Amino acid sequence: MTSHDRAIQRLSQLIEEGDSLRQGDDSGHASDSTQFQEARGWITASRNIVLHIFPDKKSPYAEHVGSVIRDGEQIGWEYITGMVGEIRAVLKHLLTDIQAGLLNSIADHARAETFDNFLDHAREYLANGHKNEAGVIVGVVFEDTIRRVATKRSIDEQGRNLDSMISALAADGAISGVMAKRCRAAAAVRTKATHAQWHEFDAGDVQATVAVTDELVLAKLDGET
Repeated sequence: MTSHDRAIQRLSQLIEEGDSLRQGDDSGHASDSTQFQEARGWITASRNIVLHIFPDKKSPYAEHVGSVIRDGEQIGWEYITGMVGEIRAVLKHLLTDIQAGLLNSIADHARAETFDNFLDHAREYLANGHKNEAGVIVGVVFEDTIRRVATKRSIDEQGRNLDSMISALAADGAISGVMAKRCRAAAAVRTKATHAQWHEFDAGDVQATVAVTDELVLAKLDGET
């Protein structure tokens, strides 16, 4: 099961759980202390899944859920069932958008911009003669990019090493044989930099890793394929 599938599964579970928790008495209050406590836990779990999907708290979904919780803290928890109802409605719309594929491009574009920033740092280190630091940075970005591309192609990346994921992407047609070969060279740089094997790669290796990572980000995360 991919992280995308797990997110959908968890959203569906929370929506189902929230259906009963939003049912209050005639005044809109929780019927007893057990429901009150369960509702508080449900709200925390709901905020957690939204932030998991949108690490950037400025996203509309994260902002909305956050504002509902902040308002609830200001007026007290007397009307907690109403808060559950409102957050549940947000989760339902979020699930619909995810299933329709409307959020993938947004999340990918945001991830691509973040990766571009890291790659710029790696280039700057290289320009200043710091190939070790550049190798560490670009190695991390490369691996994260490969894992992200695998997730997009519904390839489970859990428990897989880089070489296995590169092979899976090639078999799936996501990358060509030539690109797979370049990716394996980049994976080697990632491993050497991670284990501080500084003498086993040079600035040219790091530059090649920056280049292949940049191409993957552009084509697979910030592009249409």
